[in-house]
Amino acid sequence: MDISDPDGFHVMTLIKKLELEYGHLIRFRMVSTVPSCVGGCQEEVRLLTMIKAMELQGKRHAMRFLRHLHINDAFTKDASNDADLWEIARSYAGYGLDIDELAADMQSNQLLSALAVDHQILKDWEIESLPAMTFVTRDEALKIEGVYPYDVYQAVMSELLGYVPNRQTGWNVEKVLRHYDASTITELAFILELDKPIIERELKKLSLQQRCRPVPGCSGQAWATQK
Repeated sequence: MDISDPDGFHVMTLIKKLELEYGHLIRFRMVSTVPSCVGGCQEEVRLLTMIKAMELQGKRHAMRFLRHLHINDAFTKDASNDADLWEIARSYAGYGLDIDELAADMQSNQLLSALAVDHQILKDWEIESLPAMTFVTRDEALKIEGVYPYDVYQAVMSELLGYVPNRQTGWNVEKVLRHYDASTITELAFILELDKPIIERELKKLSLQQRCRPVPGCSGQAWATQK
């Protein structure tokens, strides 16, 4: 995923749905980069550095951070300056993110090694355009560049596995919110394959029951679990 391109964040919704329905069969590894930057991209580099530093404490921290940026459109609002990034990071201390360790990792050789590994992965896979997704089994691998309808990825998994994998069903609005802390109405509609008015009615009902709340600054388009 090219984090210097706001459109790159759109693939996060697709990954959410794949993870919810096929997480019992597949594992995800996010490789983030800024290949379109040729100098003068200090904000993007700071963002990439923080994402990789968070991964050193666990990939769940980096994924949560990316989802936050996606939901709040932080990157497109030019909110990726250093002070804002650290403010977002500190808000996740309650989820186990060690801020002091994060600051140290930002300057570590381990971080440089992690960035080098991601760069080598992109080179080895001969990735020419982003976003891209690779499906890897013990015997085969398939690379898909660009974003396609969901059933294309299902077909790829079936081809590589040699059978049609079972989807994990039973998800609803509240379960998705609890799994990911927050989601947009558009994401929920895509993941649950429901019309937006149905999602909005369910969110209103959950809100009245104090089981979810709108994310501040998102004009009611993003919702989170009630803490």
